[in-house]
Amino acid sequence: MKFSVFCCIVVLFTWLASASFAAPMLAPGDRMVFLGDSITEQRLYTRFVMDYVAMRYPDAKISFRNAGWGGDTSPGGLRRLQRDVLSLNPTVVSICFGMNDAGYGKFNQETYDRYIQGMKGLVSELKKAGVKVVLLTPGCIDHDRNEGLKGYNDTLARFAQGVEELARKERVPVYNIHTLMLDVQTKLKSDDPEFTMIPDSVHPNPAGHIPMAYGLIKALGCTDQASGLEINASDSTFTPDRCKVSNLKITDDSITFTRTDSSLPMYLPDEVQPVLKYLPFTQELNRYPFKVTGIKPGDWKLTVQGIEVGTFSAEELASGVDLSTYPGPWQELGKELDRLTWNQENLYFIRWREVGLGPLSDDAKSILQPIKDNFDKTISDWEDSRIKLVTKNRNWKWSLTR
Repeated sequence: MKFSVFCCIVVLFTWLASASFAAPMLAPGDRMVFLGDSITEQRLYTRFVMDYVAMRYPDAKISFRNAGWGGDTSPGGLRRLQRDVLSLNPTVVSICFGMNDAGYGKFNQETYDRYIQGMKGLVSELKKAGVKVVLLTPGCIDHDRNEGLKGYNDTLARFAQGVEELARKERVPVYNIHTLMLDVQTKLKSDDPEFTMIPDSVHPNPAGHIPMAYGLIKALGCTDQASGLEINASDSTFTPDRCKVSNLKITDDSITFTRTDSSLPMYLPDEVQPVLKYLPFTQELNRYPFKVTGIKPGDWKLTVQGIEVGTFSAEELASGVDLSTYPGPWQELGKELDRLTWNQENLYFIRWREVGLGPLSDDAKSILQPIKDNFDKTISDWEDSRIKLVTKNRNWKWSLTR
């Protein structure tokens, strides 16, 4: 389905599993701000979301800003909402608080009420400003890394339930990342008791952030897969899915063509691979299907743009293979995009926190303004670089030989 159609038609529906009712939210030209605490400030799940959107919807030109603040709570986020979020003129804002709000101990009703009031205030003020809101519950902790936090996941589960209840009342999309992360963590620890995706017990590493990204992408409603292609060699026909194919040539021992995709799979670093065993990120969000029928039995080598992707049997190709994790120009493109995204988020953090919020006199502020302007231009240039990268020529030559 085309991005413009998919993300502009407002359809309310109920997610299965952990997600509660969501609507396609992002549209071309939107600006999304991630609001949260230090886990958002880590700039990891946010980076994965930015990479997914850029690779999947390269022409949409959606911009992102990160307003995560270490140690913050929902009331704190509400106090700084105008300065750090609304001043950026967002069209969509995601909110992820709760890890600090819950107090790192047993459930406390007063603490819980303060958290929910802060979340209500955030949703209310954003709605008043005409901003679309998506909520994430707090995540989970790894108490194996800190015995003093035993039982804290029970507290976080109650806080997560409160966020889901709020989302239903306010009719905004939500994803329960606490339940998802805890489930993934439990299964991986069953395989390996020494495993952790939250090394300090609170702040996830990249492996712990990929379930968060999965939940946010699902809640946003942007769940399109990458482009796909099916070729029937017996009659030289093909069925493209958001891709263009030209110069198709088929012989008994080879198939060659030029292919241009409108949507590509995102790059996932090696650190997240263990989690994908129990997280359906690839299956539901990142497949890059390729299917070929009507070819001779035996092994066939696939090469794309001079890069050897892999060797597949005729039976595998007939069933269809997912190329998202195989070597190919899409991997090189994804890695470079991820680097640019990382640089952009880091540069914005410096501009916002270290330059923009420094305690300065009015005279000093005026002297500093050209520096701020230069930061803003550089950040804008990084955004342009990301867009140019994912929209550049994708006329890749594909070759399948026996």
